[in-house]
Amino acid sequence: MDDRNGTVAKLTPELYGAAIDEAHRQGLRAIAHVFTLEDAKGLVRAGIDAFAHGVRDRDVDDEFMALVKQHPNLVLGPNLPDRGVVSDLEWLRASLSPADFAALQKGNTNRPEAQAAFGIQARNLARMNAAGVRIVVGTDGNTPYAPHVEMADMVAAGMTPAQVIVAATSNGAEFLKMTDTGAIQSNKSADFIVLDANPLDDITNTRKISSVYLRGTQVNRSAYK
Repeated sequence: MDDRNGTVAKLTPELYGAAIDEAHRQGLRAIAHVFTLEDAKGLVRAGIDAFAHGVRDRDVDDEFMALVKQHPNLVLGPNLPDRGVVSDLEWLRASLSPADFAALQKGNTNRPEAQAAFGIQARNLARMNAAGVRIVVGTDGNTPYAPHVEMADMVAAGMTPAQVIVAATSNGAEFLKMTDTGAIQSNKSADFIVLDANPLDDITNTRKISSVYLRGTQVNRSAYK
């Protein structure tokens, strides 16, 4: 449900309604890549299960939030955009080639247009979170370090570090129906990271990784450098 700045046609309500209905008949969930508020309203009315991105063209209104409250199982993967502000990228230097790091630094500037776009989505995320919508962390791409950036952006949008950690772990696992992971508890796989600092104090402490464990075995991280 995104016309890519007018370059492609969006699905009509008749088509997306039929797709959602058929998914549900097949025992599947339907997830929409959404942009506009009006499309989001139509999708919620049609029974969409989750959004990839929140509303991006304007702040959500009371009508939309009333629809959301009528669908308590709705899930949001915000996939927030670049904040458009200069940020400290030193934490990535050791993991990237000099050329890739230089390219990141070149784009590391203050951009008012990007800040405005982030502001819309950040406010919408804050309102959805306050309404009790289930939030999950996604990457919107294949950048390996993207979850760390997304989590910091979600805190900047108003979520607490604890809420963001839950979104990135147990909420995500539950959404993907991965019953054996997502939390540290009995009868779940021992998949976890050990950090050198508390992410509840500062969410960017998720980047200070001491060790990684998968199925109870420590990963040899040096093999991936």
